[in-house]
Amino acid sequence: MGAQWLIYDETANELKRLGWWGKLSVEGTRKVMEGSLRYCLKDNMLYLPQDQGIIEEKHRLCWGRARFEESEDHPWLDQFERPLEVNPLDYHDPVTGIGFGVMYSKRHREAEDGRIPVKSFISQSIIDAIAENPEVLNEIDKNDFEALMAEMFARMGFDVELYRGSKDDGIDFLRIDIDNGDPVIACVQCKHPDKAKPGKRRRSLPVATVREIYGVAKAHELSGCIAITSSTYTPAAKKFADLKPEEISVANVEDVIKWVRQYRWNVDE
Repeated sequence: MGAQWLIYDETANELKRLGWWGKLSVEGTRKVMEGSLRYCLKDNMLYLPQDQGIIEEKHRLCWGRARFEESEDHPWLDQFERPLEVNPLDYHDPVTGIGFGVMYSKRHREAEDGRIPVKSFISQSIIDAIAENPEVLNEIDKNDFEALMAEMFARMGFDVELYRGSKDDGIDFLRIDIDNGDPVIACVQCKHPDKAKPGKRRRSLPVATVREIYGVAKAHELSGCIAITSSTYTPAAKKFADLKPEEISVANVEDVIKWVRQYRWNVDE
Protein backbone atom coordinates (compact mmCIF):
# COMPACT_ATOMS: atom_id res chain seq x y z
CA MET A 1 0.00 0.00 0.00
CA GLY A 2 1.21 3.49 -0.77
CA ALA A 3 0.35 6.57 -2.76
CA GLN A 4 1.94 8.93 -5.23
CA TRP A 5 1.49 12.69 -5.18
CA LEU A 6 1.45 14.61 -8.43
CA ILE A 7 0.29 17.85 -10.02
CA TYR A 8 -2.55 18.05 -12.51
CA ASP A 9 -2.11 20.83 -15.09
CA GLU A 10 -5.70 21.47 -16.16
CA THR A 11 -4.59 24.11 -18.70
CA ALA A 12 -2.58 21.56 -20.68
CA ASN A 13 -4.55 18.50 -19.50
CA GLU A 14 -1.30 16.88 -18.38
CA LEU A 15 -0.01 15.26 -15.22
CA LYS A 16 3.19 16.84 -13.88
CA ARG A 17 5.75 15.32 -11.55
CA LEU A 18 5.88 16.71 -8.05
CA GLY A 19 8.89 18.91 -7.45
CA TRP A 20 8.47 20.37 -3.96
CA TRP A 21 6.14 20.09 -1.02
CA GLY A 22 6.15 21.54 2.45
CA LYS A 23 4.07 22.91 5.31
CA LEU A 24 3.33 26.64 5.34
CA SER A 25 2.79 29.09 8.17
CA VAL A 26 -0.59 30.76 8.60
CA GLU A 27 0.74 33.83 6.78
CA GLY A 28 2.12 31.70 3.96
CA THR A 29 -1.15 29.80 3.64
CA ARG A 30 -3.10 33.06 3.37
CA LYS A 31 -0.81 34.32 0.63
CA VAL A 32 -1.20 31.13 -1.40
CA MET A 33 -4.99 31.11 -0.94
CA GLU A 34 -5.18 34.49 -2.67
CA GLY A 35 -3.26 33.39 -5.74
CA SER A 36 -3.33 31.00 -8.67
CA LEU A 37 -1.76 28.15 -6.66
CA ARG A 38 -4.56 27.83 -4.12
CA TYR A 39 -5.57 24.39 -5.42
CA CYS A 40 -2.02 23.15 -4.91
CA LEU A 41 -2.70 23.67 -1.20
CA LYS A 42 -4.08 20.84 0.94
CA ASP A 43 -4.78 22.09 4.44
CA ASN A 44 -1.39 23.71 5.20
CA MET A 45 0.74 21.63 2.80
CA LEU A 46 1.73 23.15 -0.54
CA TYR A 47 2.55 20.89 -3.50
CA LEU A 48 4.43 22.33 -6.50
CA PRO A 49 5.50 20.85 -9.86
CA GLN A 50 9.07 20.29 -11.02
CA ASP A 51 8.39 22.57 -13.99
CA GLN A 52 8.45 26.07 -12.53
CA GLY A 53 7.64 27.55 -15.93
CA ILE A 54 4.00 26.52 -15.76
CA ILE A 55 3.71 28.41 -12.47
CA GLU A 56 5.08 31.56 -14.08
CA GLU A 57 2.66 31.08 -16.99
CA LYS A 58 -0.17 30.80 -14.43
CA HIS A 59 -1.46 27.45 -15.60
CA ARG A 60 -4.45 26.17 -13.64
CA LEU A 61 -2.85 23.60 -11.32
CA CYS A 62 -3.91 21.38 -8.45
CA TRP A 63 -2.44 18.63 -6.33
CA GLY A 64 -3.35 15.04 -7.05
CA ARG A 65 -3.00 11.86 -5.02
CA ALA A 66 -3.59 8.25 -6.01
CA ARG A 67 -2.86 4.90 -4.44
CA PHE A 68 -0.25 2.93 -6.40
CA GLU A 69 -2.65 0.07 -7.07
CA GLU A 70 -4.98 2.48 -8.88
CA SER A 71 -2.44 2.67 -11.72
CA GLU A 72 -3.38 -0.87 -12.73
CA ASP A 73 -6.99 0.14 -13.35
CA HIS A 74 -6.15 3.68 -14.55
CA PRO A 75 -2.90 3.57 -16.57
CA TRP A 76 -3.19 7.30 -17.35
CA LEU A 77 -1.93 7.92 -13.80
CA ASP A 78 1.57 7.03 -15.05
CA GLN A 79 1.40 9.24 -18.16
CA PHE A 80 3.39 12.35 -17.24
CA GLU A 81 4.22 15.34 -19.42
CA ARG A 82 1.90 14.47 -22.32
CA PRO A 83 -1.73 15.32 -23.08
CA LEU A 84 -4.22 12.92 -21.54
CA GLU A 85 -7.09 11.30 -23.37
CA VAL A 86 -9.21 11.46 -20.22
CA ASN A 87 -10.22 14.16 -17.76
CA PRO A 88 -8.66 13.11 -14.44
CA LEU A 89 -11.30 15.04 -12.50
CA ASP A 90 -13.88 12.55 -13.75
CA TYR A 91 -12.08 9.91 -11.70
CA HIS A 92 -11.97 11.90 -8.46
CA ASP A 93 -12.92 9.49 -5.69
CA PRO A 94 -10.79 9.93 -2.55
CA VAL A 95 -12.64 7.06 -0.86
CA THR A 96 -11.35 4.53 -3.40
CA GLY A 97 -7.99 6.20 -3.86
CA ILE A 98 -7.90 9.13 -6.33
CA GLY A 99 -8.24 12.74 -5.21
CA PHE A 100 -7.59 16.21 -6.63
CA GLY A 101 -7.28 19.66 -5.09
CA VAL A 102 -9.90 21.39 -7.24
CA MET A 103 -12.49 18.94 -5.90
CA TYR A 104 -11.54 19.64 -2.29
CA SER A 105 -13.81 20.94 0.46
CA LYS A 106 -15.35 24.33 -0.33
CA ARG A 107 -15.37 25.30 3.34
CA HIS A 108 -12.14 26.00 5.20
CA ARG A 109 -11.72 27.62 8.59
CA GLU A 110 -8.46 29.12 9.76
CA ALA A 111 -7.24 27.56 13.01
CA GLU A 112 -4.40 28.55 15.29
CA ASP A 113 -1.79 26.67 13.27
CA GLY A 114 -3.32 26.77 9.80
CA ARG A 115 -6.48 25.91 7.89
CA ILE A 116 -8.83 22.95 8.21
CA PRO A 117 -11.78 21.76 6.10
CA VAL A 118 -15.17 21.88 7.84
CA LYS A 119 -18.63 20.62 6.96
CA SER A 120 -20.39 23.78 8.12
CA PHE A 121 -19.43 27.15 9.55
CA ILE A 122 -22.43 27.52 11.86
CA SER A 123 -25.12 25.31 13.33
CA GLN A 124 -28.35 24.74 11.42
CA SER A 125 -30.31 25.62 14.56
CA ILE A 126 -29.08 29.23 14.43
CA ILE A 127 -29.97 29.49 10.74
CA ASP A 128 -33.45 28.07 11.43
CA ALA A 129 -34.02 30.46 14.32
CA ILE A 130 -33.13 33.54 12.25
CA ALA A 131 -35.21 32.36 9.27
CA GLU A 132 -38.25 31.98 11.53
CA ASN A 133 -37.64 35.10 13.61
CA PRO A 134 -35.27 37.77 12.17
CA GLU A 135 -34.99 39.39 15.62
CA VAL A 136 -32.71 36.51 16.60
CA LEU A 137 -30.07 38.09 14.35
CA ASN A 138 -29.73 40.84 16.97
CA GLU A 139 -28.83 38.27 19.63
CA ILE A 140 -25.87 36.52 17.96
CA ASP A 141 -22.31 37.76 18.46
CA LYS A 142 -19.89 39.12 15.89
CA ASN A 143 -18.11 35.79 15.33
CA ASP A 144 -21.41 34.01 14.69
CA PHE A 145 -22.43 36.73 12.25
CA GLU A 146 -19.23 36.23 10.25
CA ALA A 147 -19.74 32.44 10.32
CA LEU A 148 -23.37 32.86 9.24
CA MET A 149 -22.38 34.94 6.22
CA ALA A 150 -19.58 32.53 5.32
CA GLU A 151 -22.06 29.64 5.41
CA MET A 152 -24.52 31.53 3.22
CA PHE A 153 -21.89 32.05 0.51
CA ALA A 154 -20.86 28.38 0.70
CA ARG A 155 -24.50 27.43 0.16
CA MET A 156 -24.64 29.79 -2.80
CA GLY A 157 -21.97 27.59 -4.38
CA PHE A 158 -18.78 29.53 -3.66
CA ASP A 159 -15.60 28.24 -2.02
CA VAL A 160 -15.11 30.04 1.29
CA GLU A 161 -12.02 30.58 3.45
CA LEU A 162 -13.00 31.87 6.91
CA TYR A 163 -10.23 33.77 8.70
CA ARG A 164 -9.63 33.87 12.43
CA GLY A 165 -11.07 36.76 14.39
CA SER A 166 -7.74 38.56 14.82
CA LYS A 167 -4.97 39.77 12.54
CA ASP A 168 -7.19 39.48 9.49
CA ASP A 169 -6.08 42.70 7.72
CA GLY A 170 -9.74 43.75 7.45
CA ILE A 171 -10.76 40.47 5.76
CA ASP A 172 -13.26 38.20 7.50
CA PHE A 173 -13.33 35.60 4.74
CA LEU A 174 -12.59 35.04 1.07
CA ARG A 175 -15.32 34.18 -1.43
CA ILE A 176 -13.98 32.22 -4.41
CA ASP A 177 -15.81 31.59 -7.67
CA ILE A 178 -14.25 28.78 -9.73
CA ASP A 179 -17.01 28.20 -12.30
CA ASN A 180 -15.32 30.12 -15.10
CA GLY A 181 -11.75 28.82 -15.07
CA ASP A 182 -9.30 30.82 -13.00
CA PRO A 183 -10.65 31.55 -9.50
CA VAL A 184 -12.27 34.96 -9.00
CA ILE A 185 -11.55 35.95 -5.41
CA ALA A 186 -13.32 38.63 -3.40
CA CYS A 187 -12.65 39.61 0.19
CA VAL A 188 -15.61 39.98 2.53
CA GLN A 189 -15.93 42.19 5.58
CA CYS A 190 -18.84 41.69 7.98
CA LYS A 191 -20.05 44.39 10.36
CA HIS A 192 -22.39 43.50 13.21
CA PRO A 193 -22.81 46.73 15.20
CA ASP A 194 -23.48 46.55 18.92
CA LYS A 195 -27.08 45.94 19.81
CA ALA A 196 -29.07 49.16 19.87
CA LYS A 197 -30.91 50.40 22.94
CA PRO A 198 -34.64 49.61 23.14
CA GLY A 199 -36.58 51.52 20.50
CA LYS A 200 -33.50 52.33 18.42
CA ARG A 201 -31.86 50.72 15.42
CA ARG A 202 -28.26 49.61 15.05
CA ARG A 203 -26.11 52.40 13.65
CA SER A 204 -25.72 52.69 9.88
CA LEU A 205 -22.29 51.92 8.48
CA PRO A 206 -20.40 54.91 7.03
CA VAL A 207 -18.65 55.30 3.71
CA ALA A 208 -15.31 54.75 5.48
CA THR A 209 -16.22 51.07 5.97
CA VAL A 210 -16.67 50.53 2.24
CA ARG A 211 -13.53 52.47 1.40
CA GLU A 212 -11.57 50.35 3.86
CA ILE A 213 -12.51 46.97 2.41
CA TYR A 214 -12.06 48.28 -1.14
CA GLY A 215 -8.54 49.38 -0.21
CA VAL A 216 -7.83 45.94 1.27
CA ALA A 217 -8.98 44.25 -1.96
CA LYS A 218 -6.68 46.47 -3.99
CA ALA A 219 -3.73 45.89 -1.65
CA HIS A 220 -4.14 42.12 -1.98
CA GLU A 221 -4.75 42.33 -5.74
CA LEU A 222 -8.13 40.61 -5.42
CA SER A 223 -10.98 40.77 -7.93
CA GLY A 224 -13.34 42.67 -5.67
CA CYS A 225 -14.83 43.14 -2.22
CA ILE A 226 -18.11 42.71 -0.39
CA ALA A 227 -19.20 44.66 2.68
CA ILE A 228 -22.04 43.17 4.72
CA THR A 229 -23.82 44.60 7.74
CA SER A 230 -26.62 43.46 10.01
CA SER A 231 -27.73 47.11 9.97
CA THR A 232 -27.83 49.55 7.04
CA TYR A 233 -25.39 51.63 5.04
CA THR A 234 -25.43 55.39 4.77
CA PRO A 235 -26.36 56.95 1.40
CA ALA A 236 -22.73 58.03 1.01
CA ALA A 237 -21.54 54.44 1.45
CA LYS A 238 -23.96 53.16 -1.17
CA LYS A 239 -22.98 55.99 -3.53
CA PHE A 240 -19.29 55.06 -3.21
CA ALA A 241 -20.06 51.39 -3.93
CA ASP A 242 -22.01 52.40 -7.02
CA LEU A 243 -18.83 53.96 -8.46
CA LYS A 244 -17.33 50.48 -8.95
CA PRO A 245 -20.27 48.05 -9.22
CA GLU A 246 -18.10 45.28 -10.70
CA GLU A 247 -15.62 45.51 -7.83
CA ILE A 248 -17.66 46.57 -4.79
CA SER A 249 -20.84 45.04 -3.38
CA VAL A 250 -22.69 46.06 -0.23
CA ALA A 251 -25.40 44.13 1.58
CA ASN A 252 -27.60 45.26 4.47
CA VAL A 253 -29.84 43.54 7.00
CA GLU A 254 -32.62 43.02 4.45
CA ASP A 255 -30.19 41.16 2.18
CA VAL A 256 -28.96 39.07 5.10
CA ILE A 257 -32.47 37.95 6.07
CA LYS A 258 -33.30 37.19 2.43
CA TRP A 259 -30.17 35.00 2.11
CA VAL A 260 -30.90 33.14 5.33
CA ARG A 261 -34.40 32.30 4.17
CA GLN A 262 -33.36 31.46 0.62
CA TYR A 263 -30.40 29.27 1.62
CA ARG A 264 -31.83 27.94 4.86
CA TRP A 265 -31.73 24.42 3.49
CA ASN A 266 -28.39 23.25 2.20
CA VAL A 267 -29.65 21.60 -0.99
CA ASP A 268 -26.23 21.69 -2.66
CA GLU A 269 -24.70 18.89 -0.60
